[in-house]
Amino acid sequence: MASKFFGHSVFVIAEAGINHNGDMRIAKKMIKQASRCGADAIKFQTVIPDELFSEYENPDIYKMAKNWILTKKDHIELKKFALKNNIVFFSTPFGRESAKLLHEINIPIFKIASGEITNHDLITFIAKMKKPVILSTGMSNIDEISSAVGILKKYNCPHVILHCVSSYPTTNSDANLSTIPFLKNLFNSPIGFSDHTVGLEASMAAVSLGASVIEKHFTLDKEMEGPDQKLSLNPTEFLQLTKSVHEIEKTLGSPKIYPVKSELKFQKNMRKSIAALVDIPKDSPIQRSMLTFLRPERGISPLMMEKIIGRKTKSFIKKGTILKWNHF
Repeated sequence: MASKFFGHSVFVIAEAGINHNGDMRIAKKMIKQASRCGADAIKFQTVIPDELFSEYENPDIYKMAKNWILTKKDHIELKKFALKNNIVFFSTPFGRESAKLLHEINIPIFKIASGEITNHDLITFIAKMKKPVILSTGMSNIDEISSAVGILKKYNCPHVILHCVSSYPTTNSDANLSTIPFLKNLFNSPIGFSDHTVGLEASMAAVSLGASVIEKHFTLDKEMEGPDQKLSLNPTEFLQLTKSVHEIEKTLGSPKIYPVKSELKFQKNMRKSIAALVDIPKDSPIQRSMLTFLRPERGISPLMMEKIIGRKTKSFIKKGTILKWNHF
């Protein structure tokens, strides 16, 4: 099932997160705009304050989180709306209750947030569902990542590992994109990039390093209320992201080395043949000092130099003549 989403082309996710501010009208508009911008999927966050924040330790943010709630009915409606707009809808749960909600509405992909990577209870609960999982790795060390991936593998849960730096915004010097090929080799798994940098450059570099998933925050308007709005790409910027990702993807090609079709028409004119460096009389044995190499490749290849040394010419050969086998 994972191959349905990952592996054919870079999978671009518009991270809506909580940028809808609990407003279904905004959420639907985000889905429609993300689809128009070329995103493959749009991801929300399934917020249930009681499984995310301590009301006593974080009373202000607990209260704020109530503005981010989408009900089960909302999720069903948004999923249907996304289907009509040809974009995958999925979400991040933060506990068993929200994960169960998403499972009940048959969400196609689960996202495990960076903050949940040590929550093995939740990871196990989700892994047992056997649906594709995107595991984000912000703030983690390699042992923590290995433990989480181990759970997913134990239950044969298809997964993608997202390299992520959970600072907002992430500076280019902290992006540490060399992690992408390292993780790919270490876990033999598809690797993506959850990009919290400003601009598009880090995502472009991630694709060139082998990222098969790109996730970037998305908003309708950076001036809207909310903690993630200013960090997010607006529709114009997100359209540029998807276009650039797929153009860079085209340049990656294949690790096989051979002349591509467009090169072949230049090959004959740009390669050289063996040619006469001087006038060569008839019946002269060919010596290396008589020869040079000139374009185009319409005669004897330079690779055959040793084969013609010592051969006698059948006729006079003028200086600059491209040599052919019928000269001997």
